[in-house]
Amino acid sequence: MWPFTRRNHVSPESETAKREAELSLTEAQSRTAESEAKLMDSRRVKEQLRAHNRANAYSTWIEGIVVGRLSGDA
Repeated sequence: MWPFTRRNHVSPESETAKREAELSLTEAQSRTAESEAKLMDSRRVKEQLRAHNRANAYSTWIEGIVVGRLSGDA
């Protein structure tokens, strides 16, 4: 039998791949924070639009009542 020895030498390719994987993970995590911020902003804008539409609907309803009364009195 041949005596095989285990080497503790790490290849430059594996070190490069490891660094690139760590960088990719870091970038993905930072994008997650950015995506969360955009999602929260989108939800806030959506809620503002919903409130604005409710206010407009109420205003239109009131306007209909007022115009109806004015035209009924004339």
